[in-house]
Amino acid sequence: MINVLAMLKGKDKYETLENYSILFIFTGAVMLSLGIALTVINPKGLSAILAMLGSLISFLSTVMLIFIWLAKELFGD
Repeated sequence: MINVLAMLKGKDKYETLENYSILFIFTGAVMLSLGIALTVINPKGLSAILAMLGSLISFLSTVMLIFIWLAKELFGD
């Protein structure tokens, strides 16, 4: 079985954080898509919560990625 956590390890701490941030962006996008798709069945309840949580995770991970890139430019090698 492929070890996903080992694949996320980068050359330095900034690259590792970038990889985790991209993983969370992808996870949030999948949650958002699943929540939107489930609104076809029921527009209230779990589907709405899943869509909102997915969009929040994607947004926060994108902001985190931007700050990682900024820190990499300022403090990186």
